[in-house]
Amino acid sequence: MENVSASSPTNPHFFQPLLPGFHSHLSIPTAFFSRHIEGTTNKGNAVAKLKSNASDITWEVKMDGRKLTQGWQKFATSHDLRVGDIVVFRHDGNLLFHVTSLGRSCCEIQYDDNDVIQISSDSDSDSENIHYATEGSTSSDHSCFVTCVTKSNLSKDILFLPIDFSRSNGLTNRHCEIILLNEDEKPWRLLMRPHKTKGGVYIRSGWRSFCCENRLRDNDILTFKLVKTSTTPVLQLLRSPSMKSQYRFLTLTLKPHNLKSYVLFLPGTFVRANGIRKAEKITLVDRYGIKRTTSLKPTDKYGRMRLGIEWREFCDVNGVKTGDSFKLELIKGKEDTATPLLKFCSKVQNPL
Repeated sequence: MENVSASSPTNPHFFQPLLPGFHSHLSIPTAFFSRHIEGTTNKGNAVAKLKSNASDITWEVKMDGRKLTQGWQKFATSHDLRVGDIVVFRHDGNLLFHVTSLGRSCCEIQYDDNDVIQISSDSDSDSENIHYATEGSTSSDHSCFVTCVTKSNLSKDILFLPIDFSRSNGLTNRHCEIILLNEDEKPWRLLMRPHKTKGGVYIRSGWRSFCCENRLRDNDILTFKLVKTSTTPVLQLLRSPSMKSQYRFLTLTLKPHNLKSYVLFLPGTFVRANGIRKAEKITLVDRYGIKRTTSLKPTDKYGRMRLGIEWREFCDVNGVKTGDSFKLELIKGKEDTATPLLKFCSKVQNPL
């Protein structure tokens, strides 16, 4: 699941929320891996190097395909990473990644000088294998995927499952019943059908009822885990109440092409999760509290939205230059019609 655009060759980013079992390994999203890593490493002998702002230590982590495996638990444990945290990876080339950790408060985790140490255990313990995959992205075995409740899928009583999730679990071209379990494991029987045009599969005839009875609303972010793949597949709801609030914070990197083409985008995942797809304007609040209202326009099928030209002055005032990463916070008014605010929080320090 990628956040900041991973298509640019300059410091591409991706992020991963941490779900139960994350200590065993962490998977790099398929799109990111194919664009920036695949073909540049020796299969079976690749080692990633992880750095953070928390210390001068460089952690070496074995790569098994797209998985970060041996050595990952040492990094996670040393940084006291926990379920619900989000880790942002910036690829600095040659399998060197700078990792920024965001806690449940959605702010960057602050460490004292002696908080982070290198752990010298010989091996990483096994844990429950649960992975994260947003719509349009993948994880190694797709035991989990994340989706968003929308007015469209509620009105049509249809939910499309991510294509890679469907393929990896043998659900493509399946024409059968599927069971959805809520958090209390109460079952709902729905129909699963293949989609000839889009590929993959969708579930229908009960999705709206499932959402209504579980008080799920437009823009709610849901995590499902595949717990059974036999004749009748079973999906378990693992909804996290804090997931939606985590999407209030966004880290962007100013790339050369942004300045050259005068465009800066908000990622589709961020737009959908915060329910601002229909917003036509947004107010940028700089570090001095000065507000600049600019336009917000839909851009492509991925749900990205383009900021008006005021973003350039906004970046200048906040001292953001080409190659800099910076964190923003979305603040919404109580009324749905209120113009949302995008507040500058801080620049994200680059490693030395």
